Amino acid sequence: MGVATVTEMKQSVSVSGKKMFRTSLNNRHANEWPPTDVSSDLTVEVGTSSFALHKLLAQFPLVSRSGKIRRLVAEAKDAKLARLTLHATPGGAPAFELAAKFCYGVHVDITVANVAMLRCAARYLQMTDDFSDKNLELRAEAFLRDAVLPSIASSVAVLRTCEALLPAAEDVNLVARLIAAIANNVCKEQLASGLLSRLDHTGAQLKPAALDSPGEGDWWGKSVAGLGLDLFQRLLSAVKSKGLRQETVTRILINYAHNSLYGLMPCRDADKCGGVTDTDTDTDAVKKQRAVVETIVGLLPAQSKKSPVPMAFLSGLLRTAMALSASNICKADLEKRIGMQLEQAILEDILIATGSGEASTLYDTDVVARIFSVFLNLDEDKEEDGGGFDYDSPRSPKQSCIVKASKLLDSYLAEIALDSNLVPAKFISLAEILPDHARLVTDGIYRAVDIFLKARRHLFFFSLLFIPSIIIYYVLMLLP
Repeated sequence: MGVATVTEMKQSVSVSGKKMFRTSLNNRHANEWPPTDVSSDLTVEVGTSSFALHKLLAQFPLVSRSGKIRRLVAEAKDAKLARLTLHATPGGAPAFELAAKFCYGVHVDITVANVAMLRCAARYLQMTDDFSDKNLELRAEAFLRDAVLPSIASSVAVLRTCEALLPAAEDVNLVARLIAAIANNVCKEQLASGLLSRLDHTGAQLKPAALDSPGEGDWWGKSVAGLGLDLFQRLLSAVKSKGLRQETVTRILINYAHNSLYGLMPCRDADKCGGVTDTDTDTDAVKKQRAVVETIVGLLPAQSKKSPVPMAFLSGLLRTAMALSASNICKADLEKRIGMQLEQAILEDILIATGSGEASTLYDTDVVARIFSVFLNLDEDKEEDGGGFDYDSPRSPKQSCIVKASKLLDSYLAEIALDSNLVPAKFISLAEILPDHARLVTDGIYRAVDIFLKARRHLFFFSLLFIPSIIIYYVLMLLP
């Protein structure tokens, strides 16, 4: 905004004239900004904008309402101080203009969109009741108390505006209050939703339409997807500490991940999904995305076989973590989560591509080996605790899970068998990772071996020399 121009006026007026002038001026400038009938005697610079204002108490209350401006004027060595720089005003020129209008008596609407910057500007300009009654700080606090903090939607909206006002928004304790208010109100909503659901289940029929569909109670979770990583992490930690359901936390994390990692979160089909190339791994954008992935993994619900985190999301997150060169701790956490829920996986979930390179394989078999090891170790831990299932029972839950895992592994082996860079040792070690009792039917592993040998004709014909001896060996093993 350019310098606000004002018309010249006579400087000598009578006492009675001054009274009439002030009365007339107060009536006029309430609807006029900037005033055009009084010469400016103070230019305030904020960023690239300049404001032609007035410091004389007899004309306008700028100095009387702002303790900071009053102090700067009083401390000035030049009694005719005509210029001030207030570049550090939170919210910049837009915030200062609203504050100046407030000082001049111009009506200023305090809204969800501007309350944060007005509250921060009021602190910076020292517009407190110590200098004037019902000053800007008090007005902003009243709006926060009455219109923002009781509402989840308003609190989230104001929290998003605080990101551009840091650290000023922290200095006035605004961020912490908004996060606490959101956490409290969200959990109150959750309790109310649960109560109404129970009443509805017992026949009371009091459940409102807004809560009819699963997941609509956490509508606010989608609105926080645009928050910066730091505020999002603080907010989610707060609602988790208040007891927000794990299912709701998971949905919020998924929304945030897809919003923050747009174009990077791989889909089920690895060939159709975008990713990060090796040349991108050192850019600032990739570093930020890497931090997002590591933070999201740290906020996931506790590792469990009954975790509410979908397998497709975990698989996509692992691919993204690998593409972004996330920390080993982060990747190991995801591998363990996938291993613990392996019976829910389909082939596409474990087809994890490796980095580019002439000697590299198409898929990362080491990751899959670690995932299956987690699955098998989980079963062993259960046996040690006395909670294992009877393998002899074909309907036992444990046997059902391990059969699903064996079918998944055989399908994976058949898929990777076509990769010409896959060495036999890798293929064999992966095929032997499951115990003997895992495969009730061996058709899958025979098919994978057949594909592997046919893809390597020289190995196929070479293996024919050993087939008779292998058959004789197994026959001898079966003899009493």
